[in-house]
Amino acid sequence: MLTAPQRPSRLKLASSESSVNEEILKPYKQDLIHFEEFLKSAFEKLDFKHAGVEKLYESVRYSLDSGGKRFRPLLSMMTAEALWQPQNRTFAFAAAVEFIHTYSLIHDDLPCMDNDDERRGRPSNHKAFGEDVALLAGDALLTESFRLIVKSYESEPKLATELVLLLSTAAGYQGMISGQIIDIMPGESGHDLDEVTKLHQLKTGALIRVAVEGAAVCCGASGVHRSALREFASNMGFAFQLADDIEDYDPQAPESASYITTTSLEQTKAELARRNQVCLDLLEPFGDQAKGLQSLVSMNTDRLG
Repeated sequence: MLTAPQRPSRLKLASSESSVNEEILKPYKQDLIHFEEFLKSAFEKLDFKHAGVEKLYESVRYSLDSGGKRFRPLLSMMTAEALWQPQNRTFAFAAAVEFIHTYSLIHDDLPCMDNDDERRGRPSNHKAFGEDVALLAGDALLTESFRLIVKSYESEPKLATELVLLLSTAAGYQGMISGQIIDIMPGESGHDLDEVTKLHQLKTGALIRVAVEGAAVCCGASGVHRSALREFASNMGFAFQLADDIEDYDPQAPESASYITTTSLEQTKAELARRNQVCLDLLEPFGDQAKGLQSLVSMNTDRLG
């Protein structure tokens, strides 16, 4: 039987001013303050003396500071809470996941991919800095994610190795990249339900799943707790994309890779509710300490209004 992890001593984070202003993040403002500081410092420690490299730095910061929900870092931090561990134990890994998520958005917007001129109410990175710089900014974020893990956990080489393996699997051929190729290369008759399901599991779900599982590894979770959290995150990742499908749905211009297009709006809402309930059921053994993760489950429906 799965039982809640035992409580060791834990660190409480102090408060300071947060730069995150999105309405949806207000309940998590205090939790994100120190993570934002960590994320900001990750690239500032590097040497950017050459003018071209300074432009690359500006491009990276532009996208990292673009006002996202920080959903994946929050998952890592709340996983630490569920395991009675300090949130900052997961910061380096959470930042590495956010680097990869940000790189994927930069590359997604490029003309050769989705060809989007705007991201989160601002010009896309390639519109602000040019396609060449945007491409390299994404490459830099991808590469730096693994350097950050190795440097941050270098005193624990076995942990660093496992985290790199987890993240590279989630971000690479077996994860997000295969999801991307399914997205841009549908079958002759478009995306069917099996393809859309696989796409959601890989393109969006893989990084969400690893944000939780990697955090559990950082926190020394037992095998049974890690397994439960991984299953929770798999359902959470799918629910997150279902909520995106509902939020973005336009009956006049339906997206081919949407769950709604291959089923219906009603079925998508029902599947979102089902996945959310599965997530909550999987968190029950963790008790009140999983309230943070439970609130992130609710975010998937709360943001739909």
